[in-house]
Amino acid sequence: MEIKTILTPELTFCNVQGVSKKRLIETSADLIAAQVKSVDANHIYSALIAREQLGSTGLGNGIAIPHCRVPKCQSTIGCLIKLENGVDFDAIDGKPVDLLFFLLVPENTIEGHLEVLRALAERFNDNNYCANLRNCTTNAELYSAATAPIAAGDGN
Repeated sequence: MEIKTILTPELTFCNVQGVSKKRLIETSADLIAAQVKSVDANHIYSALIAREQLGSTGLGNGIAIPHCRVPKCQSTIGCLIKLENGVDFDAIDGKPVDLLFFLLVPENTIEGHLEVLRALAERFNDNNYCANLRNCTTNAELYSAATAPIAAGDGN
């Protein structure tokens, strides 16, 4: 999967302030709804919070992939956020999260999004990829690093 099929420069945010998990989810919902007019920030927020209540989407190593189904979402939407400082996201390793990839899928999606989640998790498991994202200082740099192909042999 190529990340640029679900991520746009307008939904890539570098050095966002993060205070708490709940506030970060609220901020991300607002950022996404401001760019994607077909979705409502309150619906996004509620769906993400409901998903987090089932279990944290914090994967460990500073990575989280919050995801949910959203009413009136027309297609799969990605939003990448690099935080200025990590926040507690109830990750499985207990470490703060500083890289988040929010994934929204249409409400009636049954298949497809699991493959996207798997591909994202695989990409974020690559230490070089994550280091490149963490070294970015602008939205444009972050988008470019996020969508760059991963070379064979790179990784852990």
